Amino acid sequence: MEHLETLDSVFNFVFGLDGSLFYTVLNDKLRAFKVFGHRIGRPQSERACIFTEENEEFFVDITRTKDKRFHIINSSALDSSEAYIFDSKHKFWSASADQKQSNASIPLTLVRPRQKGVEYFVDHHNGEFAILTNSPRAESADKKQTASPLPFRLVRAPKLNPSSENWTELLSVADDERIEDVEIFKDHIMITIKRKGHPAVLIYDKNKRAFSELPLPYGGFCTVRPDSNPQLDTSSVRLRFSSPVHLDSVAKYDMRTMRQTQSWASTPLHIDPSQYSIRRVDVRNGNTDVPLTLVCQKSNMRSKGMPTLLRVYGAYGVSLEPEFRLEDIPLLLRGWTIALAHVRGGSELGREWYFGGKGKNKINSVHDLLACARFLLDREWTTCKRLAISGVSAGGLVVGAALNMSPEYFRAATLHVPFVDPLSAMLDPKLPLTSVEVAEWGDPVAIQSDFEAIRQYAPYDNTHLLQNAKHVPSVLVTAGGQDKRVSVWQPAKWVARMRDSGRFDPNTHSSLQTDSRSGSRLLFYPKMNEGHFHANSRQGDSNDEDGFISAHAFRNAFLIDEVE
Repeated sequence: MEHLETLDSVFNFVFGLDGSLFYTVLNDKLRAFKVFGHRIGRPQSERACIFTEENEEFFVDITRTKDKRFHIINSSALDSSEAYIFDSKHKFWSASADQKQSNASIPLTLVRPRQKGVEYFVDHHNGEFAILTNSPRAESADKKQTASPLPFRLVRAPKLNPSSENWTELLSVADDERIEDVEIFKDHIMITIKRKGHPAVLIYDKNKRAFSELPLPYGGFCTVRPDSNPQLDTSSVRLRFSSPVHLDSVAKYDMRTMRQTQSWASTPLHIDPSQYSIRRVDVRNGNTDVPLTLVCQKSNMRSKGMPTLLRVYGAYGVSLEPEFRLEDIPLLLRGWTIALAHVRGGSELGREWYFGGKGKNKINSVHDLLACARFLLDREWTTCKRLAISGVSAGGLVVGAALNMSPEYFRAATLHVPFVDPLSAMLDPKLPLTSVEVAEWGDPVAIQSDFEAIRQYAPYDNTHLLQNAKHVPSVLVTAGGQDKRVSVWQPAKWVARMRDSGRFDPNTHSSLQTDSRSGSRLLFYPKMNEGHFHANSRQGDSNDEDGFISAHAFRNAFLIDEVE
């Protein structure tokens, strides 16, 4: 393979036509804020600035429509977005190849001005734009007005004038449903949605002007994601499926007949999926029903007091999916139940479900989790001596808050890179992502009610609640020294304050050894060479000491030692 050239400081990129390339760069706060155009074969110093985003809450990326007709500059915050379009055939460089230029005069077409709470995503389909958006149907002249949590819908817009005044609706969903992805083809559009927390795949036939629904495997208790579908002019689509007891599999469907034509599947070693039950129950929390997914051996369905791991996330509108997790297989084989609490803050039940667990409503995520724990205990599915809880990142915040409020429910807890000091993080504008995170957590600097709301649930600010608890669980906390999302000092200072509470055995702060143990353990396991996610194995390191397997093996050893 021939090496053409090397470009420095590239964050994301997409190729243009006629030997061009477009890419984004980061600023000192790790925010993508500029788009540059580069002509392949020319010095990088001759790059041209296409777009600059000054607002610190917005990230920029550059994409291309599937038919390669247009490039799209997306400027997005956590709850808002704005898109500019330009023709992929446009030559941004000057007429003279030797003339340097720092700015390009590419004509950018703004699709819709940004509005807080409104997001939209653009592709091109048969001479018109297909747009996924949660914008209000009745447009307000004041685009600064905050939009209510409306569900996403699919609209189309004319190529020559794609502004929102010219949008016509193609598909809408109910308030408790969510459109998750849209894939464009020449004669079809594939739409994946969540319907009452379960996945569904719709196919729109442009010629018939009608929708059909694909049949899904595993009784619908699965995750569905589009596989690589780069070809535009085709009637075939590939989808990727998994479930808690099924490895990722790929199936090809004919969108004209809605039939499966090919599949590639494999079964996890030592597991017979037919011997496991996956079911969804609703847990009552006040006036709200919280979905809870339960995975266990069928032979244990009528048993009581089974060891149980309750997992939670509930932030950024990210759904906690019933997907295959390698680390859960050893627990399932030992007779454990894996429970997934689909608390508010995710998007399992649509846009309102997300808004019900963000900002001032974040405490709802914690109460939903505790309701799920009480359900498992009251139904005698497990006992407080056999119930463990686990959360990652923002899910660790929910776990930490739950431990402060009701520590007696749990025997053990694991928190991986947990966001346990949100108040200090959101009060410090110098941290890389603070300005971006305001949309999710609130602005405690400028708004007193946001300050009080965060302080109400922040794990670090509420450890005093442990003083009067009858019992506290053993806790395992991990952190990454190179983590740019959750700085290592967050879990470190939380662990220090938890130790100062005097509720944990001081002889077991750094070991799984239990010979001298007289109480609950609090283990802190920082890895200074890791980031927010598990580090990959070093090349040639067959022991995988710093990787995914060893990290989860350590977690499972801790859980098994505590719960069994």
